[in-house]
Amino acid sequence: MKNHYNTLGLQRDAEQQQIKEAYHKLALEWHPDKNMNNRTQAIIQFQEISEAYNTLSKQESKKIYDYNLDRKEIIRNFTKKQQEQEKQLFNQLSKEFNLNSTYLTKDEQDTINKFMNRIEKQSKRIKKRQ
Repeated sequence: MKNHYNTLGLQRDAEQQQIKEAYHKLALEWHPDKNMNNRTQAIIQFQEISEAYNTLSKQESKKIYDYNLDRKEIIRNFTKKQQEQEKQLFNQLSKEFNLNSTYLTKDEQDTINKFMNRIEKQSKRIKKRQ
């Protein structure tokens, strides 16, 4: 989900007049008829700008969009907290059971390594989404 506020170069608390002005400025700049040298890119940008304006210019669709942005942020923060808790738990268990010693079997070491790899992959996916 693209951030329409970023597309229009606005803050989230932008007023309707600011949204309208930003749209008109960017629409003139990226209109495909004015960008004949880079027409493909201009069409893509113009469509994104138009979509952002259509969403943010109507109060009802803006409320829904803002709600979904909030939800996405809450989920992202929750996932970060969950990963941090998993890492802390693993570190605590490592210290408690001295997992770095030679008392672990090969299977136990493999299980721990798989767990650590899963945590690392999840954190990479979260960073990528941001």
